[in-house]
Amino acid sequence: MIQAIDKGVVHRICSGQVILDLATAVKELVENALDAGATTVEVRLKEHGSELIEIADNGSGVDPANYQSLTLKYHTSKLQRFSDLQAMSTFGFRGEALSSLCALASVSVTTRTANTNPAQRLTYDHTGALVGTAPTARAVGSTVAVKDLFKTLPVRHKEFLRHVKREFAKLVTVLQAYALISTGVRMICTNQVGTAARSTVLSSTGGKTMRDNIVNVFGSKLADGLVPVDAETPGGSKLEGFVSRAGAGSRGGGDRQFCYVNGRPVDLPKVHSTEKINHYVENNVRKQQRKQC
Repeated sequence: MIQAIDKGVVHRICSGQVILDLATAVKELVENALDAGATTVEVRLKEHGSELIEIADNGSGVDPANYQSLTLKYHTSKLQRFSDLQAMSTFGFRGEALSSLCALASVSVTTRTANTNPAQRLTYDHTGALVGTAPTARAVGSTVAVKDLFKTLPVRHKEFLRHVKREFAKLVTVLQAYALISTGVRMICTNQVGTAARSTVLSSTGGKTMRDNIVNVFGSKLADGLVPVDAETPGGSKLEGFVSRAGAGSRGGGDRQFCYVNGRPVDLPKVHSTEKINHYVENNVRKQQRKQC
């Protein structure tokens, strides 16, 4: 007999389609921090993120009136009408990330706004319902703690633990993408394995320009081998960034190829995007050479 699936089961299944992997989970939380106006974002991992993920920021914090709605599905302060999408300037807008994380892990949020003191530690259950609040010490901003990611999906959790280092490597690449494009934002990522001291995986100082961030993330040697690009596509879109100088001895892999649309990191097909970029860059260089002649 065909029957309706229990709402709790549906929520867990659909949440696994929003939070696909470790990188997606951290990406969503980093974007929330940036949308809150943070100038410092710290990602703290334990056991490569399989045991604990903490994202701490110095953003605006969460107003007490929003404590419960913070983790409810399709609840957001960024979108009210479909037409609002045309003027969307934030990273997130659907109101799905925190709700999905609640379904897949144990989630708590410690937050404080400029108008509230002390901070509050908020605990949520797997449905996203607020089940506990407790006063605590914290500066203005928020810390989201995600414990035992994918624990509610046993098969997915087993796969996650089996390939956690591969997922961790993907996460680092995603964080590099945000560290490069987020000018004026200091980003740090650390990881702790067992009882060993924390190791720094990524650290940027919040440079004023993208080139400053490239130096922070990849070093001055790589940055010196890049040339700036400022071109326009036939459709009128502007193309800005940096490409490797021919013969600069830079890496040939695609793991350091980062593409953005309106400041948002996107994962374009590597071959397609490279061909397009090369085409526009070559045309731009020819134009500059003709002007110099």
